[in-house]
Order: sequence, then C-alpha cells, then structure tokens
Amino acid sequence: MLQRIQTIYLVAGLVCTGLLFYFPVWNSGDITGMGSYGAGSHLVLFLLTSLLGTIQLISIFLFRKRQLQLTFCWIALLMALCYISLVLILYMQENQGLVNFTSGIQWSAILPILIILFKYTAIRNINKDEELIRSMNRLR
Repeated sequence: MLQRIQTIYLVAGLVCTGLLFYFPVWNSGDITGMGSYGAGSHLVLFLLTSLLGTIQLISIFLFRKRQLQLTFCWIALLMALCYISLVLILYMQENQGLVNFTSGIQWSAILPILIILFKYTAIRNINKDEELIRSMNRLR
C-alpha cells in the first residue's frame, strides 16, 4: 500500500536525490562559479544520481513485493554510499597539492547522508511489515 510509513521515507529520499541535481556539493573557490561540483555539473555524478533516483522511484511502486522492495532499497543505500565516496575522491583530487585552496563544501553535501538515513529507516519499516505478515500467517 502506498500509505505505509516507509513510502514517506522512500519519497523523502527521492526528493533529496532530486535536490542533488540542482545544488552543488562543493565549490572550488572560482569566482565565476565554474568550479561548482555536483550531479548537475559532473557526468559521473549525474549518471550515478540518475540511476539512484530511478531505483528509488521503482522501489516506491514495489509495495506488493516487499522482498524486492527491500533489495532495491539496499541497492539505493549502497549507491548513496558510492556517491559520497566518489564526491570525496573528486574533492581530494581537486585539492591535491594546493595549500591555499579556497574550496568549500556546500550545505547540500548533507543530502546523500539524508538519503542513507531515509533508506535505512525505510528498510527497518519494510522488515517490520514483513514480520507482521509472518506473524499473521502463523495465527491462521
């Protein structure tokens, strides 16, 4: 059912993923603004974010197949971890060897962490639903 609490968490994770397209994760300190890095300006981050959003959208509509929905949520959680690690790798490459580099992480760097939190809470609630269904089957 779409009115379950985990659907709210899945939609919140999808909204955070959508916001990653519009807000850069960090600025390289360039005055022109050309040094903004995020899903909207880096091809690999764009592809990873697009795939993450697609998987999250699919997982929302898999409410009748809880095990498959759980698998998609775990995949999305791992992809969000990959996004964070890729951003950190790109950030380290950008700052390599520069002492007075004025790059700054933006507020939107918290969005992948929020995605992970929303996915984790959705996974917990999907597991609770699965346990409830199993207990109901035992009572029959």
